[in-house]
Amino acid sequence: MNALYFALALSSTLPDTTIAQAQSQPSMTIYGTFKDANDQSNNEPVAKKPFAGTNYQSTINIYGTIDAGIRNVTNTTKNGGDTLKMGSNGEYYNNRIGIKGTEDLGGGLNAHFHLETGFNTGTGALDNNAGRFFNRISSVGVAGSFGSIDFGRMPSVSCKTIFAYDPFQYRYVQIVPLAGASAGNADGNAPGFPWGTIGGTRFSNDVQYIGKFDNVTILAEFSTGEVSGSNSSGSAQAVGMTYRPGPFVIGAAYTRQKPNVSITATPEYQQQNQVTFGGAYQADGLRIAGGYINTEADTAVQGINNQAKNSWIGASYDFTPAVSVTTGFYRTTLATGNVEKASRNLLIVGATYALSTRTNLYLGVDRATLGGFVSLTAGAKTRQTGTSIGINHMF
Repeated sequence: MNALYFALALSSTLPDTTIAQAQSQPSMTIYGTFKDANDQSNNEPVAKKPFAGTNYQSTINIYGTIDAGIRNVTNTTKNGGDTLKMGSNGEYYNNRIGIKGTEDLGGGLNAHFHLETGFNTGTGALDNNAGRFFNRISSVGVAGSFGSIDFGRMPSVSCKTIFAYDPFQYRYVQIVPLAGASAGNADGNAPGFPWGTIGGTRFSNDVQYIGKFDNVTILAEFSTGEVSGSNSSGSAQAVGMTYRPGPFVIGAAYTRQKPNVSITATPEYQQQNQVTFGGAYQADGLRIAGGYINTEADTAVQGINNQAKNSWIGASYDFTPAVSVTTGFYRTTLATGNVEKASRNLLIVGATYALSTRTNLYLGVDRATLGGFVSLTAGAKTRQTGTSIGINHMF
């Protein structure tokens, strides 16, 4: 007798009667029930159970998205030349393949895991230079009426909170600065200025709590730095909350990070603090969203801080079940000691056309005005126009 009975279900990728914008829902689900298996002649492992005769319902979901697009950007050289490229990790929506599993433990409790990897459309390579296979998410946890507690690598509290009031909700992440502005490990990039200016998004070695109570969601996390001799080096702590009264949502989060250096090294900053807040309104196909992020890194010089600030406002509207348009204005500034060193003003308009519930065509046009050291080499243009076009499929 086999120890695991399972059924495999594949959902159709054909359009429903009403074409709607697709969400990243799994198209493959594996259901299994663990039972006592007296016949172990095949020597296969059998799941151990604390109570004899108890059945455990398990579900595994496999999902993903693949994006192929072409982007052209003007004024990328001193002489005003253009650059045409294919978005390797997705222009509109980042490529990923994920596996989510849940086991019902009874009494309202469940155990669950989540694995997610990103990949390059053109080459099939991983989407990161660190060689992490499950770079996007690698976590396991338990959940019940008290909420959910997870351990591993996952999007930060800041990242999850900002999603609620980002007009594009992390589409066009290579262009829109918000995903990269959320607090998270920078994987060693761009020291000196706050990590939030170049792409944090996730924490490794993280313990995260999420509790949902009616219209209120509470988030908290602690990420260990794993630096020998110092429990604080490389660590991070965060709290966040979202409140959804009817068609509105408001949210805020605070994150504190320590530099990831050995106890004998000299860090380029002492501590990084990030505050974000914002809100959104959604009704009848219209969504309006706006927010603010302030990230400060205390340097070794008394009273001198590096700062990164992001503010934005935008809206989206579903003109038909198949056609949606989103626009947003994003301003980013970098400063040292309250003296602005660089700025970027971005206006972006994106449109999608749903061929089915899972496949979209997309077109995006953006205009960026650069200032300070964000601009290109001496004498180069400070205004760039980008155009992105492609197809995205979710499965």
